[in-house]
Amino acid sequence: AQRQQAFRVGTCRRTAEETIKIYEEMLDSNMQYSCGYFYKPDMTLDDAQFAKMELIARKLDLRPGMKLLEIGFGFGSLAYHLASRYDVHIKACTLSQAQMDWAKEHYGHPNIEFMYADYRDVQGKFDRVYSVGMFEHVGRASFATYFDKVYDALADDGIFLLHTLGWAKRGEWNHNGFVGKYIFPGGELPTLYLLTEEFSDRWHLEDFQSFGKSYVQTMRTWLDNLKTWNNMDEFDTRFKRMWEYYLSCCTAAFEKRRIKVWQFVYTKQLSP
Repeated sequence: AQRQQAFRVGTCRRTAEETIKIYEEMLDSNMQYSCGYFYKPDMTLDDAQFAKMELIARKLDLRPGMKLLEIGFGFGSLAYHLASRYDVHIKACTLSQAQMDWAKEHYGHPNIEFMYADYRDVQGKFDRVYSVGMFEHVGRASFATYFDKVYDALADDGIFLLHTLGWAKRGEWNHNGFVGKYIFPGGELPTLYLLTEEFSDRWHLEDFQSFGKSYVQTMRTWLDNLKTWNNMDEFDTRFKRMWEYYLSCCTAAFEKRRIKVWQFVYTKQLSP
C-alpha cells in the first residue's frame, strides 16, 4: 500500500480529525511531518523546514513550466512551496483523505492537482518525481514495484529525488517493535544497500546526503511542542505518554545513528 497510516497508538484507533489536532500542535507552521534541515546554529523548526524545502528544490534543478509528480504529499506544503516559488506544475497523490482535505483547504494553488490516488495508478510523464517521508510505508516487498513505477513516470532526462528514513543495519525489519507495532504498522525502513545496489541496473545515483542528526533537533522540538497537550483533553494519559515515548525513543535512535535520514538523487541509466 502507498501509505498505511493507521493513526494508531496502542490499542486506541483515533479519527483522522483527532490525529490532525496532534499534528497541528506538534509540527511547524507548514505542517511538515518529516525531518527539518538544521544546517546552522540557532535555527527554529520553521527555519529548518523551509531550508529542507529549498534543499529539495535545488536538487531537483527546477525550471518554470516543468511537470512534477509528488508521491505522498503529506499536508501539501512542499507542493505549494515549489509551485508558488518556482512556477512548476505538480500532480500530488495520497491515500489519506484527511490530508487530502487539509491540503486542499490550506494549500490550494492553480499549478497543483491534489489527487486521492495510489501512486501506481498515476498516469503521465514528468520532468521530476520526488517523495518525502512516504517510502517508509511502501514495504520492502514492494520496493521494486515502486522504483519501476517511478522509472516509467519519469522523463528520460528527468530527476528523481527520494527523501526517506533508513535503517543502519542489514536484516529483517522488526514488525513487533514499538514503532513497527504501534506507530507505523506495516511500515519498513530501507537499508543503504537496497537503495544503492539493488536497483543500480536502471538508475544512476547522482547525489546522496545523510542528515539524521537534524531529526534529533526536529523531534526534540516536536516533543517540546506536545508536552503541554494544549486543548487536547480528549486524549487520555496513556495515549499521551505513548506518543511522548515514541518521540523520545525515535530521538534516541537518531542520536545513536540507528535510524538515518537520507536523500537520494537518481537519474535514469539509459542504454547507449
